[in-house]
Amino acid sequence: MGKSRRLIELMMAVNRKRRFTVKELAEEFGVSTRTMLRDLQELSGMGVPLYSQVGAGGGYQVLTERTLPPISFTENEAFSIFFASHALRHFSSLPFEASAESALRKFYRYLSDDVKSQIDEMRHRIDFFTHTRPERAGYLEILLQASIRKLPVTINYGNPEYGTSERTIQPIGIYAHGGYWFCPAYCYLRKAFRLFRVDRIGSAVWADVEAVSPTVDVAEVDLTNWGPHFYSKQESVDVKVKLTAKGIELFRNKGWIFPWGEVHSSDDGTGILQMAIFPTEIRFFAEHFFSFGAEAVVLQPEELREAVRRKLVRALEEYNVPNS
Repeated sequence: MGKSRRLIELMMAVNRKRRFTVKELAEEFGVSTRTMLRDLQELSGMGVPLYSQVGAGGGYQVLTERTLPPISFTENEAFSIFFASHALRHFSSLPFEASAESALRKFYRYLSDDVKSQIDEMRHRIDFFTHTRPERAGYLEILLQASIRKLPVTINYGNPEYGTSERTIQPIGIYAHGGYWFCPAYCYLRKAFRLFRVDRIGSAVWADVEAVSPTVDVAEVDLTNWGPHFYSKQESVDVKVKLTAKGIELFRNKGWIFPWGEVHSSDDGTGILQMAIFPTEIRFFAEHFFSFGAEAVVLQPEELREAVRRKLVRALEEYNVPNS
């Protein structure tokens, strides 16, 4: 085996292993320990983060930030990577933002001039417009890692209307909608699932797992099925809203607010929205159903219906005031 091929396969081998010794690798590749030492030194010089330990039980290990082996891409595959990155450019915050920019710079550097030219041209020919929000969502990475690793996070959560609070949560994922990032999570303070707007999280650190008791198993909950887990019959109130055809369209456009809602459509194009909410969310949902105008009429509960009616009356009173 030639040296170049051996180095590529060696890079793949050390990334695959957590720990190894020079002797083990030398036997695996059929070379002397001296040759293997030279190869490992060369890999280290290429940027593979190797750490050596001396003494009994010693050897080598690859640090957490491991280097991936070389990968070949076709031109269309290269276009697709830059296309995906370009599609997210309107978001003020992204998970792994610095790492993504570094990876794209490395990738772009080794492309041929004609492919670079086509990628540069593509950036001016296609776009995905979304709301550009000034609010920064600074803790996307830890929330995403927590959802993947099933570990709790302690956050300071601030809402301009309700103040701030410290709570420990178990994130189940993150998603973007309308320029904002959201994190559905189990909240140990509320002892229930809640939806958090990430730009309102003032701090986020790994929680002491031993101090979180009892822990809640959310292994089966993810972004494809989280809606029904957010409300239990013991603590929720049933909501029923009559929607016009335009109201159904508005409901679908606001899917991030109503992921667990269900619309039963009629032959005439109208429908009935049925969902469950917490009693403490009456004011929040009154604001949103008010924004539907005449396209939505709350049928129940009476408290929500009355809250929307009061908002409509106040708006009407403003229109009855003569212009000065």
